[in-house]
Amino acid sequence: MHGIEIALVLLAVTTAVITIAPWFKLPVELLLLLGSLCMSLIPGLPRIVLDPEIVFLVFMPPILFGAAYFTSWRDFKANKRPISLLAVGLVLFTMVCVAAVMRHFVPEMPWPVVFLLGAMVAPPDASAATAIIKKLGVPRRLVTVLEGESLVNDATALVAYKFAVAAIVTGVFSLPWAMGKFLLVAGGGVAVGGIVGAVGIWLYPKIRETAGQTLLSFLVAFSAYTLAESVSVSGVISTVAAGLIFGRWIPATATAELRIEAKAVWDLILFLINAFVFTLIGFQLPLVFSNLSQERSWPELFGLAAAVNAAVVLSRLAWVFSAAYLPRLLFPSIRKKDPAPSVKLLAALGWIGMRGIVTLAAALALPLVLPNGAPFPHRDLLIFLAYTVILTTLLLPSLTLPFLLPWLGIHADEEHLREETHARIEAVKSVLGAAETLQKQPGIHKPHLDALVERYQRRLQTLESNLSDAAYSPLFDEDAKMRRLLREVIRHERQTLVLERDSGHIHNDVFHQLFRELDLEEMRLRTPRL
Repeated sequence: MHGIEIALVLLAVTTAVITIAPWFKLPVELLLLLGSLCMSLIPGLPRIVLDPEIVFLVFMPPILFGAAYFTSWRDFKANKRPISLLAVGLVLFTMVCVAAVMRHFVPEMPWPVVFLLGAMVAPPDASAATAIIKKLGVPRRLVTVLEGESLVNDATALVAYKFAVAAIVTGVFSLPWAMGKFLLVAGGGVAVGGIVGAVGIWLYPKIRETAGQTLLSFLVAFSAYTLAESVSVSGVISTVAAGLIFGRWIPATATAELRIEAKAVWDLILFLINAFVFTLIGFQLPLVFSNLSQERSWPELFGLAAAVNAAVVLSRLAWVFSAAYLPRLLFPSIRKKDPAPSVKLLAALGWIGMRGIVTLAAALALPLVLPNGAPFPHRDLLIFLAYTVILTTLLLPSLTLPFLLPWLGIHADEEHLREETHARIEAVKSVLGAAETLQKQPGIHKPHLDALVERYQRRLQTLESNLSDAAYSPLFDEDAKMRRLLREVIRHERQTLVLERDSGHIHNDVFHQLFRELDLEEMRLRTPRL
């Protein structure tokens, strides 16, 4: 099977998963993982072993940059203490727990190798978790903490991962040296990422085409990673820093066309990366299973997997409760400023620790051999255990959260909706405030402006009346009915355009141009959540 045929197989599997995902109401990542397991059982499947260096270079920059780009600076700063405790403290705690468990059950496994496994399985991935909990409805802060944790814990775990790999390859490890080196590579990564992000922002307005501006964002992501690695600092932290800078400055200056097109491109690329990585593991599993079956019995392998999974799950639960209550017990100022979350909310946070793309990419990026030509120690076992951790931490919460959250009495708060309504009100008020100035400008047709002002005044009434829990505005129904009517009108316009194209009355370019205009208009008509 050639490369192009393999790519087509990956795309076919991905398309099938997207199609059936809504039926099962499960995260796409879980279905892709199960799909890869089914693929591994197909006889005669080609054995694909990617170059480990290519895995990080190709897959990680877009993932890290995309996550950082959409991070809320305000929420991140407001929750920096719990996020830091989870993203740094919990990652290191999980590494130690997993390493201790593996060392107990496999005493011949060197310490750097067991710590490497801990670094691989330590960072949770928020994408699958938030996809579930947002549908179920949870407090805004829980989502914020999960997303912030996922961003920073990737950097913590991947830096530790590289230190562990270096220790295995060189055979030398010193904890004081590693701590000093960590601070150096982290600080250097922030500096390089800041420089690359600033250069990207400087170049951005000089590029006029939206395609070029979208490509620039990818160039910044890959440049931040590769440049940092070339000067021996953290490419992971550099990419995150560049993404944070871009996400802060670009949305406010980008054109509407760029925001729409760039988001569509980035969403597609990130999904394909997830799909390819989750599916590619299926091509490696047969070889992994074959090698492991010659070294250990399957009961022993499943016993090790159960022990590692227990260490991952229990360490998170233990850390979440300890990190929430001990600081408040020791420091009354923290308790006064930020009262402790409820036990139920902490239980949910502890249970939502799904592993995903970062853990899988780290497993695929393990070196094949040492510099002396010897096989990388326990590589197949590390991949197998990482795979089982991803499967377990995706499967258990996915199946239990829909029942667990209602049982715990955890529901969505209205903070996000109120902020959204407040922002809409301020935007509408700014339009009404500018109406008098617009009226004096040449070329402004007064009847059109009056109709627009009336529409915005009614919109303001709708928004303000729905801010109160007890109030309800009939204007909201009126607004919704108007939107439905306009969507129906657009549907008829589309049908006419299709007939005009099929009859040869208009050129295909004209057809696509007008269709795009209708698409943008329909997107604008999405009913707001009030």
